[in-house]
Amino acid sequence: MYLTRLHIERVRNLETVAMQKLQPFTVLYGENGSGKTSVLEAIHILATGRSFRTHIPKNYIQYEVNDALIFAQTEEDKLGVQKFISGEQTIKINGDHIATQGQLAQKLPLQHIDPLSTDIIDHGAKPRRQLLDWLMFHVEPEFYKIWQLYSRALKQRNTLLKSQKNISLALIEPWNNLLSEYGEVLHAQRESVVAKWQVFFQDIVKQLLPDLELKLEYQAGFSLQNTLLQSLINHHTRDCERRYTEYGPHRADLRLKTARGDADAILSRGQKKLLIIALKLSQIAMLHACNKETVVLLDDLTAELDQSAQRRLLSHLSELGSQVFLTTLDHKSVERHLDELSISYQLFNVANGVVQLMNNANVE
Repeated sequence: MYLTRLHIERVRNLETVAMQKLQPFTVLYGENGSGKTSVLEAIHILATGRSFRTHIPKNYIQYEVNDALIFAQTEEDKLGVQKFISGEQTIKINGDHIATQGQLAQKLPLQHIDPLSTDIIDHGAKPRRQLLDWLMFHVEPEFYKIWQLYSRALKQRNTLLKSQKNISLALIEPWNNLLSEYGEVLHAQRESVVAKWQVFFQDIVKQLLPDLELKLEYQAGFSLQNTLLQSLINHHTRDCERRYTEYGPHRADLRLKTARGDADAILSRGQKKLLIIALKLSQIAMLHACNKETVVLLDDLTAELDQSAQRRLLSHLSELGSQVFLTTLDHKSVERHLDELSISYQLFNVANGVVQLMNNANVE
């Protein structure tokens, strides 16, 4: 689903931005602090309900105003979100109020690629689990419903564990049963999707990191020698002592393995960046195989990647049918790549929060 129009109001230093007749690639260039990344941030807020820079709305809503507004249009839908300093929000699809961000996220699959970051590899299980669950959300129709049911049961079980010491197995049994029922389904869904993802991942790795042997290894978050229910029973005393549920799909991980050990310990910083790009490109490829196009936010393309890597990445994204919004300080280099690859694009200059379409844009 391509965005054909984007409208942004009161996000950081962007007073009012109106971008129309958007092409497969949108190139935003300008000095540091000009507002380039804020445009990407606004698209991210629209698609996911949150910023990739902060968890607090008042940090991206303009100073001394109460709200920010982001609106976009595709060939089929009109999508809008209004964020308030209070944390409240209004979400609309085709003028109708909707209750959850998930409905909007389904309409707008979005990947954020930041060549500066290696968080997915270096910062524990949570970002890797979130990466997996993004894919789950878009390719497994029943995942979101089961994940919500599991999360609700987990919250209630943890509340009970915190409420008193030495809770009996009989008292916690109803939550054990619910957690086990939904958790086993989640595990089976994740295991199946990772097996399919592995094929796409290996194909991209061969192209971006041909000299390395890499694989995805899914870890369930509980021992597979027993059922989840048996694991909860076996670790009952430990959970009571710690006052939270230690085992289950909420502790799952996606380990990245090389022939010599874990990727976080073996790979160089440059290799880690290419590995993260491979992970996200392979997810985009898997969605593309399911006839789902992805909107990609590519921040500071030319800062960390060499010319060859830049060209390969842009080529892959174009082949996968992605709509790309990218920022750069070196727009001449990006334009050269796009022209040589015959990719249609628009070029926007960003200065002091003003986004201006340049006349030399290459459009269909």
